[in-house]
Amino acid sequence: MLAHTFKDPKTGKIKNPPKGFPKAPIGWYVSEKYDGYRSIWNGKEFFSRNGNIFVTPQWFKDWFPNNEALDGELFMGRESFEKHGLLKKKKANDSVWKKANVNFQIFDSPTIKGDFEERQAKIKKIIDTSCKKKGIGKCPLKYTKQTKINSEKQLYSTFDKLTKKGAEGVMIRAPHSPYETKRSSHLLKVKQLFDDECKIIGFKKGSGKYTGMLGAFKCQMIKNPKIEFTISGMNDEIRKNYLKTHPIGTIITFTYMGVSSNGVPRHPNYLRKYGN
Repeated sequence: MLAHTFKDPKTGKIKNPPKGFPKAPIGWYVSEKYDGYRSIWNGKEFFSRNGNIFVTPQWFKDWFPNNEALDGELFMGRESFEKHGLLKKKKANDSVWKKANVNFQIFDSPTIKGDFEERQAKIKKIIDTSCKKKGIGKCPLKYTKQTKINSEKQLYSTFDKLTKKGAEGVMIRAPHSPYETKRSSHLLKVKQLFDDECKIIGFKKGSGKYTGMLGAFKCQMIKNPKIEFTISGMNDEIRKNYLKTHPIGTIITFTYMGVSSNGVPRHPNYLRKYGN
């Protein structure tokens, strides 16, 4: 189950709710957005959103139930995304895993019946039962706290408190909502976005539906010209007319979600031409 964005970053409009559900955020549930690897436990293995297996030690898997699927995040702590490269290894090193403190933050379940609140209650019971087992290391099953929202002010207060502690942002979930195996308007993300400027130094050609159009801008940071990266997120009008509207040398403003250890912006997204 994937999320839409709570507010459009360009228009500021709140995402419309599914029919029969209240408009976000009042009455919805807020939880921390974890910066790890989204995964589904299917009772035997952990799978990525693309269906690839995360190779994990058998002792780690032994903590988990074999009769329910769980939707969550393989997570190693706030502000430590680069450490998660451990999860991409083709072979799990037992000694490394035992020191790594990998947890599975559980959000939901595609196999448990009932609405969101009923599924959450059953997930708590599964975690309690699983963590009573005797196993290697600490129990990695972690419940993701859900707090009901009474006002937009409360939502942003929660967001501020968590992001100041290093969280990526928050997720909000519609009350009494179903589990959907797609990007759903029942689940919205509120992310911490920064903005900065860069200079266009080149163009990447588009492919697929963008064949014959712009794929991405090649950019250079204004503050540090040594840092180069590509930016997407442009509308079709810009993608068709970029050579006229955004020639090489154009300064643009972009949003991003933090930076890598090399200072490269993570998830950069086009916002507008600088000064517009």
